[in-house]
Amino acid sequence: MQDNILISVVGKTDPIRGQHDGPVLHIIRHYRPGMAILLLSKEVGDEESEYHHNEEAIHMLDKDCEVKTIPTGIQDVHSYDDFAIRLLAICNNVRKEYPERKILLNITSGTPQMETALCMIAISDPDHYTAIQVSSPERSANRSPMFNPREDLIEDWFETNVDNEEGNPCRCQEPQLLNFRRPMLQFQIQSLIGNYDYSGACLLYRDNKQNFSERTGMLLEHAKRRLNLEHKEAEQMAEKLGMKDKLYPIKRSDVAQLIEFFNSMRIKQIRGELNDFSMRLEIMTLYMGRYVLEKCMRVQLEDITIGSRAKNSYIMRLSEEKCTRKIPGVGAYLDEQFSDKKQGRFMWGNPVNALSIIHIVKFLSGRSGYEKYGAVADEMIKWARLSGEVRNPAAHTIVAITDETIRESYGKDSRTLVKNICMVLQKVFGTEAKSDAFEIYEHLNAMIWEAMEM
Repeated sequence: MQDNILISVVGKTDPIRGQHDGPVLHIIRHYRPGMAILLLSKEVGDEESEYHHNEEAIHMLDKDCEVKTIPTGIQDVHSYDDFAIRLLAICNNVRKEYPERKILLNITSGTPQMETALCMIAISDPDHYTAIQVSSPERSANRSPMFNPREDLIEDWFETNVDNEEGNPCRCQEPQLLNFRRPMLQFQIQSLIGNYDYSGACLLYRDNKQNFSERTGMLLEHAKRRLNLEHKEAEQMAEKLGMKDKLYPIKRSDVAQLIEFFNSMRIKQIRGELNDFSMRLEIMTLYMGRYVLEKCMRVQLEDITIGSRAKNSYIMRLSEEKCTRKIPGVGAYLDEQFSDKKQGRFMWGNPVNALSIIHIVKFLSGRSGYEKYGAVADEMIKWARLSGEVRNPAAHTIVAITDETIRESYGKDSRTLVKNICMVLQKVFGTEAKSDAFEIYEHLNAMIWEAMEM
């Protein structure tokens, strides 16, 4: 165990009390660390610096243990504000200097406040720190005679120390610190899911699943899969939870799929991942335009396009003949809308894109019964233009898309854009778009918080 390093504040029961090891000496007896770092407060500093009784007792037990003493300057040993940061800094410095060595933290010596601070440090990095608790020989409060360096000889006390006798039990324990660990882990998971970082929360849960219910892990896994648009896996997890109907309130698959995609965009915007958000905007615009065209206006894409296979994909190209036959007058309208292009007119035969589909929707909104889709088309044309002006340059250069970038093109920030997308979806889908579906991740977060309390 020579690779261990013991860090301990020096308490009044150290090094020997009532013919038994104090906590520091007892940990060294049973763990045999290669180094002991003793932290001295003002309360014991002068006494220890004058008499060195703790260091002498350690070397009587283990002459090979290197002892370092650090005067901390701590005056109020009962005030967290006076020592918490200093204790953490000392521990971090030792960890950085000896990254390969396990650090033992004595959580028995010192005041209760100091013990608590060391417990918190131990659970912050369990890979490097191990908390050691030493019970008193009487299994009760220490009221036995205390070594006095001004009057007593440490050699005499060490000779009569019954812990030197063979067969005496080890009083060291490595507590799991669940009273400290669980609230801290719970707070960390809540912080992660508050930022919709379900992947990070899943990793933290897996490393500490013994502290939480299985339901917590299943909800986190569902949320992670769902946000990643892994629909099949997310639905399977919802079925295992017995919550398929609650987690998927929309029954129409085409509507549900578009709202799922919108929710993933909304989370991207909240997290400030505007490059990813902008890349998804064109997809949203294209599929929403197709939904309105096919489901609301009864014009199937196959009626106005010619399809062809290219490698592993199927490309649909707008056909002038089919489109003008199906929608009389649309050709002149499209030429007018695209007159600012290099060719001065609309180019037929190109693959279907969001802007061309939305312009066809806009043209059809002039027909009787479709008037309500005019404002929808106007809004979606802005999305398509924004996507072309912002997303395309960012995809080919090292450019960070910001709210200012979006505002320059769209006239409003990304948060307002998300609200407008939501309003369009609700207007188009009507009663099919249940309001709960637009807040599914907030509902999931509440379920996860509740499960963590179980």
